[in-house]
Amino acid sequence: MMRDITPDICDQYESQVTLLELPLQNFGMRSAFWGQIVTVRCYHDNSKVKEILSQNGKGKVLV
Repeated sequence: MMRDITPDICDQYESQVTLLELPLQNFGMRSAFWGQIVTVRCYHDNSKVKEILSQNGKGKVLV
């Protein structure tokens, strides 16, 4: 299982790191998750999201 490395990074790069509070909502009943990031940018059209969701997403996180 992966461990949270954020504290280690903050300790090592204290003067160079800024943490953000994101207004995210929990829809998956999980408080933590990890995986390969898949980024999609949509502008008034979610067809790219539909295309990505039709593929195997095991081990991936859609952002």
